[in-house]
Amino acid sequence: MDKEQKKLMREAFDNRKVSMGVLSIRNLETNKTFIKSTINAEAWENKTKFILKMGQFENAELQADWNRLGEDQFQFEMIEELEENENQYFNYQKELQKMEARIRESYNKKENILY
Repeated sequence: MDKEQKKLMREAFDNRKVSMGVLSIRNLETNKTFIKSTINAEAWENKTKFILKMGQFENAELQADWNRLGEDQFQFEMIEELEENENQYFNYQKELQKMEARIRESYNKKENILY
């Protein structure tokens, strides 16, 4: 790969859009759902899959189901995406926490089962 190709690839990587929002891991057998907000959805999903495969996930119940059922019985999904804000002082973490709380409340009202 020549220098120009490397430069173009580096620029493309630096300029990529990072998805922020509230993600879920849904157990397809039991329909239990784990909900988490994140600044970088792709990175969180990759990291979480790795941690689950290593048997070290933060939620012991989800980890046990993952170990018992296998990766194919779980679906990762973006529930709600947070768009970029032009205000340089916009607090993405705070907004994501509000989104997550609202979604959890909605799930509880619908009697969905959360991990």
